[in-house]
Amino acid sequence: MLNNTALQPAVLDDIGPPSWCYETRFNGWNAAPDILVPDYWKQFRAPAPYLHYILGCLYICLMSVALIGNAIVIYIFSVSKSLRTPTNMFVIGLAMADLLMMSKTPVFIYNCFHLGPVFGQLGCDIYAIVGTYSGIGSAFCNAVIAYDRYRVIVHPFSKSGMTMTKAIAILVIVYLYITPFAILPALKIWSRFVPEGFLTSCSSDFYMQDFNGRSYIVGTWFFGWFIPVAAIIFFYAQIFLAVKDHEEKIKEQARKMNVDSFRSNEALKNSSAEVRIAKTAMCVVLLFLTSWVPYILVAFIAGFSDPKLKRVTPVISMIPAMTIKGSACFDPFFYALSHPRYRLELQNKLPWLCINEKAEASGPADDSVSKTTEHVA
Repeated sequence: MLNNTALQPAVLDDIGPPSWCYETRFNGWNAAPDILVPDYWKQFRAPAPYLHYILGCLYICLMSVALIGNAIVIYIFSVSKSLRTPTNMFVIGLAMADLLMMSKTPVFIYNCFHLGPVFGQLGCDIYAIVGTYSGIGSAFCNAVIAYDRYRVIVHPFSKSGMTMTKAIAILVIVYLYITPFAILPALKIWSRFVPEGFLTSCSSDFYMQDFNGRSYIVGTWFFGWFIPVAAIIFFYAQIFLAVKDHEEKIKEQARKMNVDSFRSNEALKNSSAEVRIAKTAMCVVLLFLTSWVPYILVAFIAGFSDPKLKRVTPVISMIPAMTIKGSACFDPFFYALSHPRYRLELQNKLPWLCINEKAEASGPADDSVSKTTEHVA
């Protein structure tokens, strides 16, 4: 049975965008009655079928790139003894969060080619639960990797080392921490999960404009996004200041001794390796922010603006949904581009990729870097 409430005829005020972008039927015309379609989306005309098909094809490309790239990361880091360290558990955790994020895209693609939600409210809830775990999990994995870089580079002689048990425990705590944000909306206790935009994907109800709905938006933003981002910025700022201070002290000591530099080539290589690792991780974080900021902005605009203004259209709402998927695609390629040991293992395990990495790139210089530092990108 179709959602007949969306079959009302369009009037002039409802036309909005040109007809080649939208149908004459209203959004949600083919939604099953058990699925919670917000009234906000019902006031828009349904997107034209070709928009659904284009979006479905784009997601097929994103899914393929992310699944292949992250699967290779997990495989290489798992089977290579030189990369099997406690710290790299966080790298594997990040790759698994990316894989989890992309695991729900087949549902989205299936919905796209059927022009609407197919699996009802239960399918919508499962889709949004997976998205919550993977999205916030990715943010906290980046934060934990930043903390580990901070611990190793800024406090290299700290007695609190990272063990495999501690690394696994941290990942378990992270996902326990995320659980209320994923489960409570599914139980309709704190906000709720509903279709968004094209009604082919699901997230929390940004247009539930009461204390319940708005508190979820603010709570998720603060506890699930702002805290890990603030931690990331703090840790990398401390790394930058520590490296800068260390370099200045070396130069000052060299001037006092009337030499250009008394650091050996080996020490220079080790220092540059640690700085390179920090810069690489920072690039990953910046791209992560670029992927998620549009989504956060849309959530706040939707939750705290007058729905009558129609500031967020179905097409606009799907743009940040796509940028989020980009974060799951670029992570593995940063590992490949910036991690000599990873590239070497990639060459050994998957020679058909034609990496052509020289063994010297991960030779003594990398070996002398601390065990937890040398393997993380």
